Order: sequence, then C-alpha cells, then structure tokens
Amino acid sequence: MCGGGSRCRQSGMRRPQQEHLHHHHHHHHIHYHHGSSTSPTRSRQTHDKCTDVCTNRGSLQDESRLARVKRVLAGSLLGRGAGSSRIFGTRLELVESYLDTGVPYVVHRLCSYIETHGFQSAAVFRLSGGSPRLAERLRAAFERRGDADLEGAACPPTAATLLRQYLKELPQPVVPSTLVGRLLNVHAQDYANDHETWITSTKELLSTLPSSHYRLLGYLAIYLSRYEARHGRSAGVCGVFAPVILPHVPPATTLLRDILAEALVLFPDWDGRRTFSWETSIRDRSLCRRPRSREVSGFCPLRDTITA
Repeated sequence: MCGGGSRCRQSGMRRPQQEHLHHHHHHHHIHYHHGSSTSPTRSRQTHDKCTDVCTNRGSLQDESRLARVKRVLAGSLLGRGAGSSRIFGTRLELVESYLDTGVPYVVHRLCSYIETHGFQSAAVFRLSGGSPRLAERLRAAFERRGDADLEGAACPPTAATLLRQYLKELPQPVVPSTLVGRLLNVHAQDYANDHETWITSTKELLSTLPSSHYRLLGYLAIYLSRYEARHGRSAGVCGVFAPVILPHVPPATTLLRDILAEALVLFPDWDGRRTFSWETSIRDRSLCRRPRSREVSGFCPLRDTITA
C-alpha cells in the first residue's frame, strides 16, 4: 500500500481503484455535457459573467476594508503600545495613554463610539442591554488587533457592556476600596452640612490616587456627567458604574452621583477643549484651591477632543 498521501496526489499517481473511479467519473461528465442543450460558447459566457460579478464583489469588499484598516492601525500602534499582550485585565500604570486623552485607547474608543451612536438613548448603559455573544467577539477583536469594528456591530449597549467589563477587570480598581471608605466618611460628615468643605476634602483624597487612576476617574466623571445631564438620574448610570468605579459594600451609588454633579469642580484640569492638561505633575498642583464655576453644557468632551 502507498503511504505517500499528498505526495502521490501531487505526482499524478493513483491507486487502481482511484483510476477506475476517475475514469468512470470522467466518462459520466462527458456524457452529461453531450446530453445537455447548453452549448460550450454559452457556458463560457455564463462563466465569464459569474467571474466578473465575483471580481466586482471582491473589489467592493476590499474597498470596505480600508476604513477598518485605519482603525486597526490606530488601535495597534497608538492604543496598545509596543510589547503589550493584553488589553482587558492590565494594570492602568502599564498602559500608555491614547494621545492627549489621558486614558487607555480602549476606553476612549468605547466612550467615543457610545457618545456618537448611543447618547440619545436613556437605556444605553442598562445592565440588561447588549448581546453577550457580540460582546465576546468585539472583546476578542480588541485583544487580537487592538481595536474592534464597533460601527459594523452597530450596538451601543454592547459597547457599554465592554466598557463596564474593562473597568471591572482592572487588577486595581479605579478607586481602591480603602479610599472609597474614606470618601464615604467625608461625604457623610460634610456633604449636607458644609458643601465647600466636602469639595475640598474630596479633592484632597482624590489627589492621592496614582496619576493613571486619577486621569481615568476624571475622564469618566466628566463623561458620565454629560450623559446624566441629558437624561437625568433616572437613567441609572450611577447604579451601573458605582460598583466598578467605587467598589464598596453597600454600593457607593450616592457618592458617585454627587461626584458627577461636581465633576468639573472636582477635576479642575478639564479645560473644555481638550480632555485633560497633564503638562505638570498632579502632585505639583494645588487641587484644593476653590475653583471658578464652569458651565457644563455647551461642549462635548469626546467630540472636542477629536476635533481639537
């Protein structure tokens, strides 16, 4: 017996039974065409037309990939950073910030997409929204290529699910639970009795965060405050994000709600045109100075970041 396998097929050799079957099939194939009413010329014309259609379809598919290539390159070269092997579950201090956003690329990408395509919906951040299967596919694309075709998926609630997953799977929470406890104590003591003291004390505590955590918290606070300003507290963003931003039992929902309400005061580095100004160290700033009041409405953090 021949054990050559593919080598036999490549050399044109056939076993006796294969030769017989091949001859029978070839004879049957010729007999079929002799009995057909279709002429060879018409068959060639039909084949040429099919080839042209397939070629044109392939060209359209190639053209549709151009936009994806740009996003993949942006995600791979700017978002992940050289030598990075994971996106989800990576410590914030090990991830390079995306351009001047101050946050990882995956956060900026998801937030930007949700704002553009989902901010008009009061249900985009609800826990019941999105497709788990689609979320897994998009997550795999982020891990594999550094980006995902969110526009092609066309499902903002699923992008919101991915954003929560990313925050939940950080090895160190955005705000460590020990600091959340101190923030809650200050909130209970001062928020209702002396609001200005609460702001000052809260800013002092937040200034002790690592810079990467402080930037991400400020980014999310501004972002979610924009959404809540549009849809109100009934949209439930604090109940959804408090467990992954301010981990505590019971959930620090009220604390997050009040942080969002004072986001521009608690994070004075926001200038309304760019995301954050980080030219100087957080430790060198006077975060406890009494800030000037700023108008929340009238600008969009992510859109202005892109167009600046």
